[in-house]
Amino acid sequence: MTQSSIKGVAFQSVAEDIHRLRTEGRIRQDDLMAVLKPGDMAHLEETVVPSLWYPIDVYGRCLDLLCIVEGHGRPSYLVARGAKAAERMMAVGAYRHFLAAADRWGQRAGQAMVQLASAMYNFMIWVITHEESTGTCRIEVQQAADFPDSARHSAHGFVEVLFTRIEGAPVEVGSRRPRPDLVMYEIRRR
Repeated sequence: MTQSSIKGVAFQSVAEDIHRLRTEGRIRQDDLMAVLKPGDMAHLEETVVPSLWYPIDVYGRCLDLLCIVEGHGRPSYLVARGAKAAERMMAVGAYRHFLAAADRWGQRAGQAMVQLASAMYNFMIWVITHEESTGTCRIEVQQAADFPDSARHSAHGFVEVLFTRIEGAPVEVGSRRPRPDLVMYEIRRR
């Protein structure tokens, strides 16, 4: 079985932020060893290649570390990280086609998120449903047992920015994990 992984384009930002915080003296070696597992540092010390795959569990522990150090343990920090990542990615020409293809609320908008998720993760199945009459979309992330909660919160911010851009107005996003292998995002028009 293939190891559950995330693309380097997403892993790169956590590696860069951990490096920055270490350089600033805000993360000590003891901090690293308290959160990361043996072998995780190898992924942080090498040059991250955006097109390669990196283990999702390492990514999750790196997000946990950043949340502790910069976010004071608040999940809202992770949501904000995800939102910033979405803004950065949408500014890159290679990803603009996801927005261009998603020109209306509902099924096509959700498909942009599903396609992007399949490009970013080598595991999980993202399924979108929408209820036009209530202005609600749901994303069901199946086979998500390996998806760390820190990554779930980060994806929450990403989903919020993507749907806000598509809708052209703010949306509310909720996320939950009703069981270990299932994550749900609910997106509502404001």
